[in-house]
Amino acid sequence: MVKLVNEQYAVSPGGGVWAEVVAQPRVVAQLSRAAKVARALIASGGLNDSGDAVSRGAINSLAPHETTTPLNPETAAAGVKPTPGSDATPNPGADASQVAPPGVNLAAMTHAWLFVGPPGSGRSVAAKAFAAALVCEHPREAGCGTCRQCEAVRKGIHPDVTVMTTELVQVTVAEVKDLIRVAYQRPVRGAWRVIIVEDYDRVTEASSNVLLKAIEEPPERTVWLLCAPSASAVLPTIRSRCRLVQLAVPTASAVADLLVRRDEVEDPELAAAVAGESGAHIGRARALAKNPELRARRLRMLETVAGMRSASDACWTAAALVKYVSLEAGARQATDDEAEKSALLRSLGVNPDDPDFHPTREVKAQLKRLEESQKRRHKRLELDTWDRLLEDLGGFYRDAMVLDLGAKTALQNQVLEPLIRRFIAQGNDAKTNIARLEAIRQARWHLMHNGQPTLTMEALCLDLTAHKNDV
Repeated sequence: MVKLVNEQYAVSPGGGVWAEVVAQPRVVAQLSRAAKVARALIASGGLNDSGDAVSRGAINSLAPHETTTPLNPETAAAGVKPTPGSDATPNPGADASQVAPPGVNLAAMTHAWLFVGPPGSGRSVAAKAFAAALVCEHPREAGCGTCRQCEAVRKGIHPDVTVMTTELVQVTVAEVKDLIRVAYQRPVRGAWRVIIVEDYDRVTEASSNVLLKAIEEPPERTVWLLCAPSASAVLPTIRSRCRLVQLAVPTASAVADLLVRRDEVEDPELAAAVAGESGAHIGRARALAKNPELRARRLRMLETVAGMRSASDACWTAAALVKYVSLEAGARQATDDEAEKSALLRSLGVNPDDPDFHPTREVKAQLKRLEESQKRRHKRLELDTWDRLLEDLGGFYRDAMVLDLGAKTALQNQVLEPLIRRFIAQGNDAKTNIARLEAIRQARWHLMHNGQPTLTMEALCLDLTAHKNDV
C-alpha cells in the first residue's frame, strides 16, 4: 500500500485506473491525492457549477509546486483569501473539513501538470489515468476504472477529455489554437475538462507562446496535462507554471507482468525476453511480443553489426541498416497513405476507384495538402525508427560491457548471450565499447538534426569497426 497524507486515503498502485501505470507508486500516490482533492473542491463548493469567481479563485490560487502545509480551519472561517502555499481554504467561510479530508492540502491539485520521463515510461498512460480519475463518477473512489466515465476515457470517447497527439515532427500554431478553443468549452459530462498533450517536446516555441496565456489564466474547470521526455525539453515559461510529475523507467519484470496481464501474451518467458530487449519500453515490448517477424529482423540486424570485420563490411552493414529502417517504417506508411487518400476523395464526393476520374483544381489542392502532411509524418516515423535502432545497438554494446566486467546485472538481450560472449572473446573490451556508445550518440545527434541517413550510418559503422580489437 502506498501511504498518503492520511491513512484513510491510501491507495493501491494496482487498483482502478492506476492498474496500467506500471511500477510508478509515487506517481500514483501524487495523482490519486490530487484527484481526491479535486473531487473535494467540487463537492464543497470550492469549485461550483456556476463557474463564478469562487471557482476561478480556488483553482488559480493553487501553487505550481505542491506543499505539505495542513489546512487551518480558523483562517478558513475568517474568510482569508488563499495564497500559494498558505493554509487557507479556497471557499471563504467554509469549514476546512468540508473542503478536503483532514491533513490533505488543497495544493495537491492544480490546473497544469507536466509529465516527464524517458520513452516507454508511460507518460501518456499516467496522464490518461489521471484524466479518468478527475471525471470518475464513483461515489467513494476517484478513478474506479469501472464506471461509465472511466470506461469512456479508456476507450478515448469521453467528450470532456481531449488527447492531442501528432505523427508529425512539430505541432503547429494552428493546432494549438484549435486546442485552446476546446479548452474554453465547459465540461458536459464530468466535473472537469481535461486537455492531454502528448509529445509536448514537439510543440514549437511559437506554439508554446500561444498556449502560455491559456495556462497562465486557465478556463474554468480546465486541467492541462502535458507530456514530454524531460523538463528541459519544455520552455521555462511553460515549465514554471506546471506541477512536475517525474516517471522512471519501469523494471523489465513489471513490463513483462503487464504484457501477460493486459496484452494477453500467453508465454511468460517471451514476455520477459521482449521486456528486456525493448529496454523496458512498454510500447516496443508489446510490438515485439505480437510480431515474430519484427523480433527476427531485430536479431538479424544485431548479428550483422556484431559480425563486422572490415571497412567493406561496414559499408554493406550500413546499407542493410538503411533497408532495415525502410522495412520497419515503409509498410505502415504505404497502407496509411492510401487509406487517407481514399477517405479524403470520398469526403469530397469522388470515387477513388473510378478510372475516368480527373481531379479539379480544388481537389488537387486538397490532395497536395494531404501529401505534405504525409511527408511530415513519414519524417517523424523514420526518425522514431532510427532512434529505436540506435537504442538496440547501444543495448548490445552495454550487454557486452556487463559481461566483460562481470557485473551482476541482467542482460538486455538474453537470447544473444552466446554471440555476445564470442564478441568479447575477439578482444572487444569495455574501453572499446564505451567508444562505440559515444559513436552511436553522435550518430543519433546527426540524424535528429537532418543528417543524411545513409552517410550517417556509413560513418557510424566505420567507427564501430575501427574500434574492434581482433586478436
